[in-house]
Amino acid sequence: MFQHGKNPDLTEIIKQEARFWGFGYVKPKTEKKVWENLKKKGISCYLPLIPRARMHHSTKIVTLVPLLPSYIFLCLDDEERRELKKAEKEFIRIELLHEKGQEEQFIRELNILTKCEELAKTSPVLVNPDIVAGDDVMIIDGPLKGLQTKVLHRDDKTDSIIINLPLFHTHLEYPLPAGELKKITS
Repeated sequence: MFQHGKNPDLTEIIKQEARFWGFGYVKPKTEKKVWENLKKKGISCYLPLIPRARMHHSTKIVTLVPLLPSYIFLCLDDEERRELKKAEKEFIRIELLHEKGQEEQFIRELNILTKCEELAKTSPVLVNPDIVAGDDVMIIDGPLKGLQTKVLHRDDKTDSIIINLPLFHTHLEYPLPAGELKKITS
């Protein structure tokens, strides 16, 4: 059983007899709560977390945030999946990989993810949310939440995306973390 954070010596995700690895897609900002509930129920689960620093009143605060927002990885049988979907209202979707080749590839990718999580403790790991210069985006978090604007360019060294703020016949550029933006698709 792999429960992130529960057993620091366990570093590999493996196939479990009569169960299938897959993912749960949960409501935003509920990942840690769902993960804690899954651990209490004894369900094999993995929530990759990375440190994220932010400034709050001149103080640097480091918190652990999901590497892949809204995703939790878990290993269940079909009956457990049905019961979990009924019991946990935060789940939007639960997908299990029943095909042997798909699940094997998925397990390999999860093990790579565990290594990326370890690397993030010493240097930044950037998640590319597929946002590029020229994209229309909506700010989904922070003081500018709800604003729609255009991306001017990315700065992957600082994990920020520079957006355009058109104000009073002038344009301001402002950097935001990629996780605070959602690409608007037509």
